[in-house]
Amino acid sequence: MWYPEWKLNQTNKICFVMVDASYTEVAGLGAGFNLFISKDGGPFAPSTGVKAEIGDGWYSYESTAAEADTVGPVAIYVTGLNCIQQNLEYVIQLRVDTAITFTYNVTDSITGLPLDDVEVWNTTDIAGINVIANGFTDVFGNFTSYLDVGTYYFWRSKSGYTFVDPDVEVVV
Repeated sequence: MWYPEWKLNQTNKICFVMVDASYTEVAGLGAGFNLFISKDGGPFAPSTGVKAEIGDGWYSYESTAAEADTVGPVAIYVTGLNCIQQNLEYVIQLRVDTAITFTYNVTDSITGLPLDDVEVWNTTDIAGINVIANGFTDVFGNFTSYLDVGTYYFWRSKSGYTFVDPDVEVVV
């Protein structure tokens, strides 16, 4: 499963919708909603960043850098008056200055055309357990990740397609 990334030790802005029990957008909360954050499976704590209403039931939250200081999953839940709880998840992955921007391209094996919206994840092990980056290909079939020099294993998934995984790539 793919989770959007937060940047390590930086502020991160998210946008989300608040809805009532009939799944109708709830406008008018302003910054009067409650947002709680769990870093890497730790206990939930009240947020300390900036909350705002965008409009039409949409809201935003800008985290503090301290809320993004731990590599791993960031679980968030949001509550508000007459709203059902919204559950969100992000991930903070460690980036190092020596990382290389690596673009992995996925094409149709028959037509050779690029495939968009392919879920891609890469691992450091052939068993596919240690996932270090994941996401989806763009309209050009490209998935970009930031890797150190080494050997990586790429895995792909898209409905209607069968891939021979893992695909081994060496980053130099």
